[in-house]
Amino acid sequence: MESLVLKPLPLFVIIVLIYCLAIPVDIMEIDSAQYATIAQEMILRNDYLHVYDRGTEYLDKPPFIFWITAAFYHLFGMGTLAFKLPSILFSCLGIFATYKLTRIYYSRETAVIAAVILATTQGYFHFNNDVRTDTYLTNSIITAVWLICEFLKNNKWLYLLSGFVMIGIAMLSKGPLGVIIPAIAIGGDLLIHKSWKSILKWEWLVGVLVIFIVLLPMLIGLYEQFDLHPEKIVNEKTGVSGLRFFFWEQSFGRITGENVWKNDTGPFFFVPNIAWSFMPWSLPLFWAIFQELFYLIKRPDYFKNKVEWISLLGLVIPFIALSQSHYKLPHYIYVVFPFAAIFTANFLIKIQKSDFTNKLRIINLIQSVVLALVWVLAGLIFIWFFPLENLPLIIVGIFGLLSFTYLVFKGRKNQLKYFFSVSLVTVLSANILIACQFYPSILKYQAGGQIAKELIDKKISPQNVYIYRLSARSIDVVMQTVVHDVSLTNLMSTIEKNGELYVVTDTQGMRDFKAQGYETITISEKPNHAVTLLTLNFLIPKSRFNSMDNYYLFKIYKKKSRLFYHQ
Repeated sequence: MESLVLKPLPLFVIIVLIYCLAIPVDIMEIDSAQYATIAQEMILRNDYLHVYDRGTEYLDKPPFIFWITAAFYHLFGMGTLAFKLPSILFSCLGIFATYKLTRIYYSRETAVIAAVILATTQGYFHFNNDVRTDTYLTNSIITAVWLICEFLKNNKWLYLLSGFVMIGIAMLSKGPLGVIIPAIAIGGDLLIHKSWKSILKWEWLVGVLVIFIVLLPMLIGLYEQFDLHPEKIVNEKTGVSGLRFFFWEQSFGRITGENVWKNDTGPFFFVPNIAWSFMPWSLPLFWAIFQELFYLIKRPDYFKNKVEWISLLGLVIPFIALSQSHYKLPHYIYVVFPFAAIFTANFLIKIQKSDFTNKLRIINLIQSVVLALVWVLAGLIFIWFFPLENLPLIIVGIFGLLSFTYLVFKGRKNQLKYFFSVSLVTVLSANILIACQFYPSILKYQAGGQIAKELIDKKISPQNVYIYRLSARSIDVVMQTVVHDVSLTNLMSTIEKNGELYVVTDTQGMRDFKAQGYETITISEKPNHAVTLLTLNFLIPKSRFNSMDNYYLFKIYKKKSRLFYHQ
């Protein structure tokens, strides 16, 4: 049987290099920039147990992303390299763990395919640039599941201890989900297989102790910062317990409605999101799920001989649970991707071994149409929206398109290798262009970062820079400091303290200053658009500037008992 991936090692090297192409790209607002600045603030305060966001008590995400970012800041200095490199390293670990976990139950080729699928999902390319807590959660969970399964197979303490360390890291990344998902996947598999001896192992108690030790620094910090100070106002409430927030409200509170974050997007929110973020493998994933459901109804005996339930349980149960949340964002579903990759890989290998020539023709035809639409979209982006001008990138685009076209017209559509070839050519070419052209193009309109670069060029002290009405954490990231808010009520006292003031605000902020009778002469004016919330009007060049607000930088200083704006 011909291998679907002939040379996996060079392919993985190419994939990781494409991840690395996004390292020089500016850190995106809002979430990534916020995480980067909180890590900066930890270093500036020299306080790693208590979390602050621009001087305000922070109680939302657990601290692992801040800790690891701060550690890499110490190693490499503050910047995009130190922020994005640990994410890429964790992703490599997660991909390797997916390979090793699959190898426990299936052939080497199935394991390679699972790792390739995971590494080349659009979600993995995405969260290695726009880094989120889910990056660490996803890869820690799949690594923990692999190590614990190795322990069940080989009964070696190293696997047990390291597996529970990874569960602890997963919990430090995003709360109790870090232990719940491995418990569902592994515990469900053991229950279905009636592995009572494994279920009742006393060693699990040691694992619980390991988790507690890993969590202990965070628990101390939460208790000291919040539980000891019920008078603090956190998320517009007093009497807030940091420990309760971590163990209950941060995760389960989103299902019960206790959490302050709500967008009520509906129970099917993740279906279209997984369709694009698991691309180019979403078609076989959905096919595999529907076939599994069909077998469940029509052939109950099929499940008696099922080798493992980890991938199916790790995919379906968290998907259903997360869909019940009152607050959902697209990247929340990435946590199931390693399990989905294993599930999809096993399905594809079964297809390859079976005589499904007609079905393969159909799936390859559908995939060809879907990927052709991807190339049409790429044409719109790189010819019309943000035209390519860099010769090497033009060559990449042309080579990818010609390779795809050749495969479509000359490839053997009754073979699964065709599916892999057209998919990999498309996803790798597209993500080179996205990392090197699309991201830098849209980040020109992240005005906070652009103004911060201008402030650095003008050698303006960060201590004299304030913001009004904005989040704009890209200013903090670029200037490597904590930028504070100023209000109209404390403007005079701030000027008295600093002597001079540089303010960054938006159009409405400028109106507010004018309404107070201040004359405004701008130093800089930059167009701004939320780069993680793109609109069609922004993408179309003719309507782009009408879709944006402006950010302004101006200077205020006191002179003869009046306030003047100086250019």
